[in-house]
Amino acid sequence: MPAPVAHTALLDARITEHHNAVDNVVALINLALLTGQRRPLRPAVSVPYSGQNNVQGGGDMGAIPDRLPGFQHVENDELRRKFEKVWGAKIPPKKGLAHQPHAGRHGARRADNAVLPGRESLPTPKLTRHRALKLLSGLEFMWCKTSSITKTAELADVVLPAAAGWCESEGTVTSSERRVQRVRAAVPMPPGVRDDTEIIFDLARRLGHTGANRRQNVSENELRSLSPMNAGMSYARLEEHGGMQWPCYDEQHPGEIFLHGRLWHDPLIGPARPVQRG
Repeated sequence: MPAPVAHTALLDARITEHHNAVDNVVALINLALLTGQRRPLRPAVSVPYSGQNNVQGGGDMGAIPDRLPGFQHVENDELRRKFEKVWGAKIPPKKGLAHQPHAGRHGARRADNAVLPGRESLPTPKLTRHRALKLLSGLEFMWCKTSSITKTAELADVVLPAAAGWCESEGTVTSSERRVQRVRAAVPMPPGVRDDTEIIFDLARRLGHTGANRRQNVSENELRSLSPMNAGMSYARLEEHGGMQWPCYDEQHPGEIFLHGRLWHDPLIGPARPVQRG
């Protein structure tokens, strides 16, 4: 029997935003298995591609309604207490609201105010532009930080000019393959513009959290102490290796090329998983 021709399915992130998102991905994996596309160094089903820079990095840092940094569940009491001890503040024990459902339920009075990052929130896959405009306009107060004036920013009560993360900020960026790389400012920020972290920490201080500190080395070491998957990723190692892939558990760990690389050493062989149609 001739070897199967190598093919790779490239996914858009929208495939994971459907109500049957898991079944979508499983169906593609089934298709890859049925056509003999099983190979470790050239995946048959690629990771979803996103339209925004560093979306993966945002998720890594806990910008998900039910996760803390390192994808640790916010409803796990032990994990939550670990962060509370370092942050000196109580963390709500229940998951928060996702961006789009948050807007969609505003009519039920689940939120009156919003803080929005520098992205366009009006054209979304789950709400019509007209409905999104109505919902955002109905907020009592909306605060936006952005590097350019968007339609969303035009609705805001307060707009704070933020640095363009790809050329005016210091920190890290994470690719869809989990590779964390150092980012350095290529050009200075214009007058009156501030870095995202400076804005967030300033807001935290005004809300009474006096321990907020935006120094990069403090944030880096804090993350490594709290997130096991980032424990071995010092800035020095990221620079030495030109970036590293998480999980990276200590200073000797090289980082995992494959998220579930153990399966290539001890593969799980079994039937494809059926999914429901529709």
